[in-house]
Amino acid sequence: MRRLWGWRLAAPSRRDDVEVDIGPWAPAWALRLVLAGVAALALAVAWSGPGPQAPTSVAVAMGMLVAVLAWAPGLGLSGAVVLVAGVRVLFGGVPPLGATMALVLLVHLLLWLGAVAARTTRRTRVELAVLASGAREAAVLQVGAQTLAVVAAVVAEGGLPPGDGWRVAALALAGVVVVLALPRPRELWWRRD
Repeated sequence: MRRLWGWRLAAPSRRDDVEVDIGPWAPAWALRLVLAGVAALALAVAWSGPGPQAPTSVAVAMGMLVAVLAWAPGLGLSGAVVLVAGVRVLFGGVPPLGATMALVLLVHLLLWLGAVAARTTRRTRVELAVLASGAREAAVLQVGAQTLAVVAAVVAEGGLPPGDGWRVAALALAGVVVVLALPRPRELWWRRD
């Protein structure tokens, strides 16, 4: 054994191999494929509202944006997809309450998946437990975001549209399910060292 400033170092020939067990995992390409699907769905929901539909050239450009996002998520193009969807909603008109709620969910999921996928390489394996722990934190935030979206839609429309009462009840029930069903983290984020 050699010593270096009080540390004992093993000779290279005597080092033990280390094996790290991981749980179930998903390949990074699957994560990127899901990211592309969420981005395409967010753009489709944004364009499903009132207002003129996108010309073919804009649709092709959005398809290319989604493809580049999936190929290189580290470029930060998730924000560009959100910007395109936001500009469409801003100038195209407010979509119905269900589409607004779906768009809030998709934008949040898009940004979260984009941040996770940006830290991967093509050969990375992402442990499902990592995704589940992040999903729990995102789901709690999503309940608040959906509540704000419903309140904003109700205020903008001057009241709850007929037939949308079940959506408000479903939102409240979804909040209860999120809190009860998702696994609790072993260590709370505010208690971490």
